[in-house]
Amino acid sequence: MVRRDIQAEVRSVNLWLKAECYRVAIQIRGKRLSLAATLPPKPNSTKVKSHQQRIPLKLGATLAGLRRAKAQAILLADQLDREKFNWADWIDFSKDEPEVKTCKYWLEKFKAHVWPDLPDDKEFNWTKRYLYFGLNKLPLDKPLTPEVLVAAVLTKKAGNKASRDRACIQLQRLANYAGIDVDLSPFRVGYSSADVTPKEIPGDNEIERVISDISNPQWRYVFALMAIYGLRDHEAFLCNLEERNGVLVAVVPDNTKTGQHIAYPHPAKWVELWLMGERDVPLVKAKANSDYGASAAEYWRRIKAPETPYTLRHAYAIRHIGKVDSAIVASWMGHSPEMHRKTYQRWISESVQKDAWQKLQSKSE
Repeated sequence: MVRRDIQAEVRSVNLWLKAECYRVAIQIRGKRLSLAATLPPKPNSTKVKSHQQRIPLKLGATLAGLRRAKAQAILLADQLDREKFNWADWIDFSKDEPEVKTCKYWLEKFKAHVWPDLPDDKEFNWTKRYLYFGLNKLPLDKPLTPEVLVAAVLTKKAGNKASRDRACIQLQRLANYAGIDVDLSPFRVGYSSADVTPKEIPGDNEIERVISDISNPQWRYVFALMAIYGLRDHEAFLCNLEERNGVLVAVVPDNTKTGQHIAYPHPAKWVELWLMGERDVPLVKAKANSDYGASAAEYWRRIKAPETPYTLRHAYAIRHIGKVDSAIVASWMGHSPEMHRKTYQRWISESVQKDAWQKLQSKSE
């Protein structure tokens, strides 16, 4: 990921270029820099008029690369002003790069771009993390355009919120890499306060009964972690328990949905009830974190437990309302305070109203 300070420096340089009347801008594409300007058609183009185009530079998106890109931008602007611009000075056409770049072309380039960062079994993870989320819906023989990207997003139904949002994220990454000017964020669905309803959330007595009745000690341990620490299903498989300042906390590692964070137990009595014995999780063949979730959901259905395992996490969040600052609980759960308030707004509002009423009563006595 390109650092924010580089992005700010690029904006600053572009403002300077504009103020000096240089008709060129510098852009970040992936981890590289490019020049953008209104240029004559390329020699292999079917177009006849000048239009906005990019010239890729073999420069990284670093401060050193930006200094060289600025000099290149001034040179390009000077050539354009003196009508001395020649594509051969800037691009090696012996590579025969196509003028019209299809979805297939960009998918191959993007795959090569993300390939080094994929976990082992790279082909599986490319398919699981990218192709399944809209990239496999792109028409391979057509140009990659904003309209094509939006159409791929809309193949994921809005009712499947997680899948739709993930498609928006991955297709936006492809668009950014290819330099396609499109904003897919309006098509994201995301959580809303309506996603979590009171009737879905089990009370502590019901949670205690359900988990205590689980005969398999390994699965009982997984669901106990979710209930006590508010963990996501895959986090329960991957976390470590550590004693810190007399408290048994769950340390969630980096290779999870929202990265490393520390969760605190509540209620503490459940630690004594379920976590003092062996701490082994079931053996699950997982190539991705979602495989842990699928296995947990399947076992939960098999024992005919109410709703889904994820309600254990929601119950943890609601259990703290009015007792611990929501920003702190959000950090324990590994998401932002904004997401926390948005998801649990109705319970937070009720708690605030109740506190206000109780203060009013105490003043009137």
